[in-house]
Amino acid sequence: MGGNGSFVRGLTNCEDGRAWRTIAQCGNVQIIQMKDSRRMIKLPEESHTPGRVYAIFRRDGKDVKSIAQYGKNGHKIWEIHTDEHHGLQPHYHKWEEKGHGKRGQASGAYKLTKRMKSILRKVRNFEKE
Repeated sequence: MGGNGSFVRGLTNCEDGRAWRTIAQCGNVQIIQMKDSRRMIKLPEESHTPGRVYAIFRRDGKDVKSIAQYGKNGHKIWEIHTDEHHGLQPHYHKWEEKGHGKRGQASGAYKLTKRMKSILRKVRNFEKE
């Protein structure tokens, strides 16, 4: 699991270069957590594994904070947030190319699709697929 270009720079080729660790598997979703608990809780920008889905929980462990789907190239496609955003809770954001090889969250929040609702429910209930 890399983030912010660490995959491209090769920093995640060994465990020491990774900022996250996998703590569980829920179907095809890997539940991860930041190694440094003092850092802001967020998901990686990219993944070594094409098509990966990662989820991360809040510090208190009471609910999912976010879930993201990564594409064939390892880049984030969308990210679900469980916090309220302009009246939507939960909601998701699309990720897009920002130019010069950079990616970022697109403006706007959207209602979850049926598939996203299913993924969120399974992770919250820790169901196997």
